[in-house]
Amino acid sequence: MLFQTKKTILLTFMIFSFISFQGFTQQVAGNVSIESSSKIDQLLALKKKYNKNLNELNGFKIQLYYGNEKEAYEIKDEFNALFPKIKSKVNFGRPDWNVQVGNYKTRLRADRSLVEIKKEYPSAIIFATEIEDEN
Repeated sequence: MLFQTKKTILLTFMIFSFISFQGFTQQVAGNVSIESSSKIDQLLALKKKYNKNLNELNGFKIQLYYGNEKEAYEIKDEFNALFPKIKSKVNFGRPDWNVQVGNYKTRLRADRSLVEIKKEYPSAIIFATEIEDEN
């Protein structure tokens, strides 16, 4: 029992000594410099130039219809009348046609539009795909 008490006192003393030592240390302000190779700078410049020329990026679209060509174009025209501000497109994907609308960069934006679109097109779904960059 006496050994346990001495051990506890010693451990407590060491902890307090360490804590008080931490309080007396000083922080030294300094400068950090980052050196970079000119080749890395050239590669970064090329990558930025390449990215500016890209017209597609990962995003989301809403699909309204999947089926035959005639009905796909009818649904696209109807959608354009109801939602003139949202871009729509008819695509052919073997063996059927589909109507896709919107170019959403985030799932949240696509979900917000889907709420309104589902009032007219209850079977509409969101899917991840490449979208056109509108910038």
